[in-house]
Amino acid sequence: MRLSAMLLLVCALLGFVGCRGTDSPVAAYTAFHTHVRKQDYKKAYAALSQPTRDVIDAQAQKLKEASGGSLKAEPYELFFVNSATPADVTEVTVVREEGDAATVRVLSSGQAREVRMVREASGWKIDLSDSLKQ
Repeated sequence: MRLSAMLLLVCALLGFVGCRGTDSPVAAYTAFHTHVRKQDYKKAYAALSQPTRDVIDAQAQKLKEASGGSLKAEPYELFFVNSATPADVTEVTVVREEGDAATVRVLSSGQAREVRMVREASGWKIDLSDSLKQ
């Protein structure tokens, strides 16, 4: 009985460590980019931080109200509707990571840009909330 309990505990710990090992700002950004390239916008939207989704949701609600209720699209559809397929990403690296915030450097088509990431209960997310509040 003890051996079974010990094996169960070891398997659970290995599963936990395995999940945490793939949860990084780089892995989260890479997954987001893959979802956008595949036009899986629902999953891409889920990769955005809660504050980012809150801003998008509020903007979508304003559009729906302005349309008199004729606009029925989901916020993620409105956010990604006119987005071009992103170029291939050749490199994603962590520039800095402090607690639950990180910045990744994304190299794409010879251009580098930095993307803010935040860690939420469900993992690392892309945070665009400051740039969307304009």
